[in-house]
Amino acid sequence: MPAKKSKAEAKPKEVKAKKSAAPAAKTAPKTATKSAAKAKSAPAKAAKPDAPAPVITQDQIATRAYYIGERRQTMGWPGDPSSDWIEAEAQLIAEAKRKK
Repeated sequence: MPAKKSKAEAKPKEVKAKKSAAPAAKTAPKTATKSAAKAKSAPAKAAKPDAPAPVITQDQIATRAYYIGERRQTMGWPGDPSSDWIEAEAQLIAEAKRKK
């Protein structure tokens, strides 16, 4: 005659998640919704008409790149003329935006 299975053998045990993990998950969405609500409730700024893009000539960029390269070489920093050119463009554009 086959042996009867006990209740423990017949039904596998279920693993329950820790309670401490659940509240942490609930807390995160509340923070996200508060920041989203603040963003929605903030008044929209009036859009300024687009000003014409600043005119930066190749001569201005070349002159700035020259001085950037001179300083880089004097200080012994790594780099090349193309990175000096890119840096010169970025500086001139930033300066033009500040003047607006």
